[in-house]
Amino acid sequence: MAAKACEEIISCLKKRKLTLAAAESASAGFFSYILTKTAGSSKVFKGGLIVYSLQAKNKFFKLPLTTLQKTQGVSADIALFLAKKVKKLFNADIGVSIVGFAGPAAKKGVKVGTVYIALAFKKISLSEKLFIKGSRDAIRRKASLKLIELISNQLSVCR
Repeated sequence: MAAKACEEIISCLKKRKLTLAAAESASAGFFSYILTKTAGSSKVFKGGLIVYSLQAKNKFFKLPLTTLQKTQGVSADIALFLAKKVKKLFNADIGVSIVGFAGPAAKKGVKVGTVYIALAFKKISLSEKLFIKGSRDAIRRKASLKLIELISNQLSVCR
């Protein structure tokens, strides 16, 4: 299912002459891995950053540490900020992001499996809060697949 969705996304992006960039935290690069397994991805995927730590989010995206520490970098606002900034950083048409807690322990009262995915495209800025059960790897995989689904839904005009 993921392979077919990625093929459709890449085909659509090529047809529309659009590019994509990603900022990943909780998924640790899994989204980029899934997308780039598909032939032709190099024509549309400009790149991504894995900003796993608060310090990385601060350094590469200039998010103040005080802001990040309030939520441990996990919120709808932070996911949207990263999507918008990675879009700009890579000069891409679409920016996406994934932030969350994959475990094993919760931080500051946020449950393990809490994930936010976000997309910035033209005047569209949207995020989704997810609660995903499972192991660290399952959470990363499922969050990445949900982001693929979100992108696919936004590009539905190619269907």
